[in-house]
Amino acid sequence: MTDNRFEPVNKAHAIVEMVLFFEFVPSLSANNIQRLLALRSELEEDLPSSDVLTSVQVLLSDQGVKQEAKTGGIELRRFKPDGSLEWLIRISETSVSIHCLEYTRWESVWSKVNDYADKVFSKLSGANVTISKIGLKYVDQFMFHGDMKTYDVTPLLKQDSPLLHPHAFRSGSQWHCHTGWFEDAEALGQVLSQLNVDSTMASIQGNQHIVVVIDQTFTRHAMSEGELASYSVPTIVGLETRSRLVNWMHEANKRLLCELLTDSVRNRIRLYTEKTL
Repeated sequence: MTDNRFEPVNKAHAIVEMVLFFEFVPSLSANNIQRLLALRSELEEDLPSSDVLTSVQVLLSDQGVKQEAKTGGIELRRFKPDGSLEWLIRISETSVSIHCLEYTRWESVWSKVNDYADKVFSKLSGANVTISKIGLKYVDQFMFHGDMKTYDVTPLLKQDSPLLHPHAFRSGSQWHCHTGWFEDAEALGQVLSQLNVDSTMASIQGNQHIVVVIDQTFTRHAMSEGELASYSVPTIVGLETRSRLVNWMHEANKRLLCELLTDSVRNRIRLYTEKTL
């Protein structure tokens, strides 16, 4: 008989957030940040809520201490009817991250995320911008339903998975396993895979629940200056270059979940179907 004490947070799947991110070294200049502010109006229909981010710079001189506020980036948001976030683009001097918090299917979500990235890099076209990292992050959640005294993670996770440390489960219903390794992404370079699996107590709609969170991040680091420049090229070149790497990361995410989740859970979230999540 199937044990349904652990439910994926979205019934059909467990994904609560997917994030595409880029990091810059050196940081974006003030001029580049100003160029990106135009996205507020250009993406207003998709992301109607926005804020300019400011930071305070402290200047020391013979005359004393002077504080100077400056524009440090922007946030563009779309909310769900219940007031929670659906989409978020956060741009700072050091990074850009595009967050999908209403995941549907990979093809449609990635197409939209990649298009947002293209709009960001179109604003930076011709600027002296160097990407130091590009990555993809997934956060999956499974909620435990049942008496806390009957908590047992074995219906959810493979106990013999090499990704899990057996000692962690000796602490009862609250535990964590964190690990990382590099993988060869064929012609795409070395990708750092980081996995955090946590079982924690959370308050949901006023009730206390045990939630198992699977947080996976895949990062391609630049090994030399300009190595990742093709990922920031606007239009078709950048769109296709990003897709090749991120599709590899997406497939790596599925392989990792297959190593972690039991067969019954994988079947429930249709991890083996042709157009899988």
